[in-house]
Amino acid sequence: MLHMTKEKMEQQIIALPPINEQQQIVRKIRELTVLCDQLEQQSLTSLDAHQQLVETLLGTLTDSQNAEELAENWARISEHFDTLFTTEASVDTLKQTILQLAVMGKLVPQDPNDEPASELLKRIAQEKAQLVKEGKIKKQKPLPPISDEEKPFELPEGWEWCRIDDLTFVSGGIQKQPKRRPVKNHFPYLRVANVQRGDINIDKLERFEVEPHELAFWSLEKNDILIVEGNGSADEIGRCAIWHAPIEKCVYQNHLIRVRGIIEGYQEFIALYLNSPSGIKEMQRLAVTTSGLYNLSVGKIRGITIPLPPLINRT
Repeated sequence: MLHMTKEKMEQQIIALPPINEQQQIVRKIRELTVLCDQLEQQSLTSLDAHQQLVETLLGTLTDSQNAEELAENWARISEHFDTLFTTEASVDTLKQTILQLAVMGKLVPQDPNDEPASELLKRIAQEKAQLVKEGKIKKQKPLPPISDEEKPFELPEGWEWCRIDDLTFVSGGIQKQPKRRPVKNHFPYLRVANVQRGDINIDKLERFEVEPHELAFWSLEKNDILIVEGNGSADEIGRCAIWHAPIEKCVYQNHLIRVRGIIEGYQEFIALYLNSPSGIKEMQRLAVTTSGLYNLSVGKIRGITIPLPPLINRT
């Protein structure tokens, strides 16, 4: 490893101009530094204006009232695609807009022959009642009907507004305690750091003790959704991803909330919605802030309103 010693420093040769020239050099450096700062500010202002333009134009897509208006607005944007989407921020905004259009039912044509979501909700309710009867899940307190204020946009024909609780069983995770220190029956568990928006990273998993009789309940199953319960950033609260079961017998810590579907087929859509601008905004609204930390709860997640399309639109 290279390093500088006192002796080597003392032996260094430097060019030393006259005092007057030294002062001129210092003044010139200060002038150029001020100029650089001004140019940087102008660049930032230009980037802000560019991003505002991008957001305004993309906003016309989500505000479109019908397919024809959407096509017209997109044609206007696509003419200038190469100049509009040149920064990381603008591309991220485009991705979020596409996701928002998808969960609003504006990205693909709607088929009136598809079975309406209301029929799916009936089947899920019947299956959930059967699971409660068999003692596989606990009966929860009914939630209030969805008010108009909880519906952020109009849905296509055949779609329905419902609550997360209508589609899933929501539960918290295992609290990390001294008694959970790995000894004999220890298993890998997911932490907040493992769950990113749309992705679960298992490169670094810790382990804690889980008794055999606990494992059946706490083990993750394929297509479970994991939601981050608390975060210091409003933008990161509620970020979620689907568990694709890359390993067996994995559990999860209590700072994550598990959302398990009653029947298969719609978990991916739920995760897409929760990670969409509308879903993020809803969780930010519900999050309780204490000492700069945003917190959700099992009850808050159960009550989230979500648009449910016909099953064919989710596959």
